[in-house]
Amino acid sequence: MKAIPYQITLLEPLLATRIAGDPNSAVSYPYVPGSMVRGAVVAAFMRDKGLRSLDADDDQARRLFFDSHARYLNAYPADAEGRRALPTPRSLFHVKGERSPLYDFAQGVVSEVNDEKAQFIAAARDSQPFCWIEGDTIYFLSPQRRVNVHTFRDRIKGRATEGSGAVFQYDALEEGQAFRGWVLVDHDADVDLLSALLKQVQRLGGSSNSGYGRVSVEVDDPVDASNSSWREIPGSPMSVTAGDTVVLTLLSDVLVRAPETGSYTWNIKLALQKALGNVAIEYVGSSDVDEQRSVWRMEEVGGFNRTWGLPSPQAQAIAAGSVFVFQAQQPITKEAIAAVEWQGIGERRAEGFGRLVVGWQQEATLNVAEAPKAAKITPSIVQIPVGPAQMLATQMAERMLRKELDHKLREAIFRIKMPEKLAVSNAQLSRMRVIVREALADGDIGRVQQYRDKAIERRSVRDQFDRTRVEGERLSHWLKNRLERPEDIWSKIGAQNLSKRIGANVVITTQGNEALAREYTLRLIDGVLARLAKERREKDGGDR
Repeated sequence: MKAIPYQITLLEPLLATRIAGDPNSAVSYPYVPGSMVRGAVVAAFMRDKGLRSLDADDDQARRLFFDSHARYLNAYPADAEGRRALPTPRSLFHVKGERSPLYDFAQGVVSEVNDEKAQFIAAARDSQPFCWIEGDTIYFLSPQRRVNVHTFRDRIKGRATEGSGAVFQYDALEEGQAFRGWVLVDHDADVDLLSALLKQVQRLGGSSNSGYGRVSVEVDDPVDASNSSWREIPGSPMSVTAGDTVVLTLLSDVLVRAPETGSYTWNIKLALQKALGNVAIEYVGSSDVDEQRSVWRMEEVGGFNRTWGLPSPQAQAIAAGSVFVFQAQQPITKEAIAAVEWQGIGERRAEGFGRLVVGWQQEATLNVAEAPKAAKITPSIVQIPVGPAQMLATQMAERMLRKELDHKLREAIFRIKMPEKLAVSNAQLSRMRVIVREALADGDIGRVQQYRDKAIERRSVRDQFDRTRVEGERLSHWLKNRLERPEDIWSKIGAQNLSKRIGANVVITTQGNEALAREYTLRLIDGVLARLAKERREKDGGDR
């Protein structure tokens, strides 16, 4: 038995959709579900095997993905020191208006608060869904989120239309965050394969073609769990004697059924007894003498079946962070507790459901402290391999650069103030534009220079160009300066240091790019001449 630790770093926002929010929108879980990690590992397994579909009857496939011999635990947020946070226990409360201290109702009746009118507020809420506990101090951790608004586009037209233009939003996990999880493996022979498959995971979640879901996965060395030393919390499990109180905290959603009806239930007692070897336990508070000390919540959970291509049936699960308090009627060995914590209980354990821990909460009162802020992780820049990938990346970078340059060029052309008196005729402007357009094909600035020099040899033409001023210069001089110094185009349109990068080795920049400078110089000249011609037509109604 071995536990494989892994860390997921979000290179793009992650959309792990849960059942919440508006039907037209999507809200992500505040963590990376184990079912999502398992699905990505299944996809990597199929790629390696060259399979188009997974055979559920195959012994290896069942052992790795279906029979709970490999359990893919949820990846919860990691703090600045790399510690994996856990769901906040739902038995923690604080007095309304006071952030600290917290009182753990699982430990008994709160006697420290003397005010009978005091209102208690649950500490487990959306703003602090995760925590870790050190002694009598608790630290809360909440992942950062990003809300993006999108417009539904018609698949054929590629844009919003009157019939299909609904506005919706995605509430996703922000990029640059780290999440840590475990894969628990019963058979040591499967460890190397699963570690290799985890490293292949590059995308998770929905809308992967729309700027969501790119991740990097780091896999650490497996931890030996054969001696019952592995736990999701610090420390080792302790034996329980008859009559002792047992505080059980759920570290993930749990799905258990009532044996009488087969429906999902909150009553975890029978499933826990069976997992512990039929040891007799009773809820604290089951009699009229004791106060009820268990605190739980039911939530709807779903999923998606890739084979069916349909959502999985929804189910009522006991929510992560729920706390149950039992009294042991018989001794419980630490080996039995370790076995339950290792295997989990209930259904869908391979997907990260059914996780629990015994004895995590030891203090009746906890002081809240600020958790150290984790620095946002900057995604590592990968090297684009030489070949078709690099050629494609170069084309993409060039298109991105041109798109921004085109925008800046349009702005620069329309910023130029047109002269009040236009002496140059539309005929002269049109002839010049024809030459500029022909020269654009190969950036032949020399041809435009020759035409300009030849045209202004005629006095009548030179007078027209000299009497028309652009940016305070005679048009003939403005043309001469642009054509003689094409590298000045970048300062003219505000793109001196503009560049676009894809990966570590594909960069397209304006600096030193003479061919691009000649092209955009000619396009600037053409745009300015076009504006002059339009102004002339609007003023006198035609050529002269």
